[in-house]
Amino acid sequence: MKIANPKSQRPNPKHRAPNPKHRPPKLLGFGIWVLGFGICITSLLAQGQPAPAPAPPAADAPSGPAIDISGYWTPTMNEDGMERGGGSELHDYGGFALNEAGRLWALSYDPSRVTLRHHQCDAYVTPYQMRATGNFRAWEERDPHNQRLVAIHWWAQVTEGHRVIWMDGRPHPPAWAPHTFRGFSTGKFVGTALVVSTTHLKQGWLRRNGTPESDQATVTEFFVRHGDHLTNTTVVTDPVFLTEPMVRSNDYYRAPVDHGTWLYACYDSEQIVGRAPEVVPHYDFGKQPYAREYAERHMLPLGVAWTGAASMYPEYAATAKTMTDAQGVALLSPAPGRPHETSTAIDPEPKDGEVHVLPIRNNVYMLVGDGGNIVVQTGDQGAFVVDTGTGKLSEKVIAAINTLSERPIQFTANTSFLPDRTGGNAKLGAAGMDPSLPGSFFVNSAPRAVTGLFADPLRHATLLAHNNVTTRMQDAKIPEDAIPGDTYLEERRRKSHNDDSIELFYEPNAVTDGDSIVVFRRADVIVAGDILDLTRYPMIDPKNGGSIQGEIKALNDILDRTNYEHEGEGGTYVVPGHGFLADEHEVVEYRDMVVIVRDRVKAMVDAGATLAQVRAARLTADYDTRYGANTGPWTTDMFVDAVYNSLKAATPASRAGR
Repeated sequence: MKIANPKSQRPNPKHRAPNPKHRPPKLLGFGIWVLGFGICITSLLAQGQPAPAPAPPAADAPSGPAIDISGYWTPTMNEDGMERGGGSELHDYGGFALNEAGRLWALSYDPSRVTLRHHQCDAYVTPYQMRATGNFRAWEERDPHNQRLVAIHWWAQVTEGHRVIWMDGRPHPPAWAPHTFRGFSTGKFVGTALVVSTTHLKQGWLRRNGTPESDQATVTEFFVRHGDHLTNTTVVTDPVFLTEPMVRSNDYYRAPVDHGTWLYACYDSEQIVGRAPEVVPHYDFGKQPYAREYAERHMLPLGVAWTGAASMYPEYAATAKTMTDAQGVALLSPAPGRPHETSTAIDPEPKDGEVHVLPIRNNVYMLVGDGGNIVVQTGDQGAFVVDTGTGKLSEKVIAAINTLSERPIQFTANTSFLPDRTGGNAKLGAAGMDPSLPGSFFVNSAPRAVTGLFADPLRHATLLAHNNVTTRMQDAKIPEDAIPGDTYLEERRRKSHNDDSIELFYEPNAVTDGDSIVVFRRADVIVAGDILDLTRYPMIDPKNGGSIQGEIKALNDILDRTNYEHEGEGGTYVVPGHGFLADEHEVVEYRDMVVIVRDRVKAMVDAGATLAQVRAARLTADYDTRYGANTGPWTTDMFVDAVYNSLKAATPASRAGR
């Protein structure tokens, strides 16, 4: 069992860049730097990976930085004035190595999506933040005892982006740690350059016109200073949306005094009154109303800016001249006759046979390693456990809980009856006890007569779930000691435990007909179970009561209970059934995906399409490199089939459109 260091779990704020608009004082020195920089960046790009985290400094290492970027900085806007000011034109993706998924994601993007409440205050991801308008400030953080450099802080006025670049050799967090808009950054000095490696970014954009960056992107940066000019070069590697790393530079000049403007207030509200919560603005494949606008305005062939990496190279000019309108139209939709792409995301679940503990907040923890995320709350009462994993590592799960709680497991709640939620029920139940039952009606008057499922409470934890979980498990002939005996039927079950208010809310007909979300109100943590699965499309099971409409409603119910701490992130933590610890941003991006796919399938169903035709249309093409699979227990086709069958079976009243 391994417990993560809480200090290494918090990805931190921002970076900012330099400005080569003024001639450096020594051209010879600048030329040598360019040569060295070229060798350095070529080596890193060849590796296809961000720079490794630096090793701890030797005992006699100097604490002074090779360069000092402290001070006030203002971006030079004449380099990319339109992009960094008013914003890029819609459908201009030239010079970006977008793959098919990235191109289709961008073409489907409707800018009015930012009117949705949960998108209104989205901050900028680091590569875009470095190109933003507004002022920047950098300062050092040093150890108060030995004055060694611990971190470089970078503050961006726009979105109040506080970024921390750790310089003390600490490792990057594990794959299951939360992501932030700034990511987690570590730096080291290479010659006179500061080289920064950033991981754990949220999904965002490379351009505001919808050019996407996934939550799997990593960034390597180079900061170089010449007098009062700073140049920042960002190298983005994104296996989900890019075929090649994206390289851009940003320039800044040093301001002699404090700008005095550092805040960027944002509060969300209803911008379009009466809009249904399941509406997500987007454009269907091949039906983008403004697709020709950019090409016609600049008298270019349609699609000339949609060809991905080819548009990055000089020889593309000749190719672009011969591009036909039919070729451009074809790029508006997925290529026909191809199999689904598969996920290129890092598997966030450890496969080392160990159970790892991630502190969330207060006395709530996330345990990973047993085939599904487990949540444990501790306190002066017994441990409260949500979900029990597959059961393959139950002994190690119990050992991990025992390191967190001096008291045995008292309650275990299941978010559904699926094996990754209930596999460890029997062993975790047998390892616990419920001291609240002896002397009560359940034991003294009717020890097992009420439900037939209450084992000896002094030798067994109480298992809680929605009643449909118990029914489904009984129908499946699951051993009695693994079946929840304390159930509820409608709306919610609530309990005060370990100085917190815990509520189970029923989410009917989401993934199954027995799904619950569990809310720790004081800790501000929501356990979503398989309603939120950041490793694949939702496993909607119509045969066991699941439905696409119920899944969307469940995701929106989670969003109704979340709050962000600052600029669209932090605040309420949401534990997915699988994947890294999330907040509302991951929930809303997942909700958007499910709604968009639902709408595409529904449009074809309404037009009379067969399941084979829906499958062939590749309606998930812009999301497959993040969530897709062609083999295993849950494939892209299985998800599409579930959506199709769910919509076909739905009544007109439950099939609300956009």
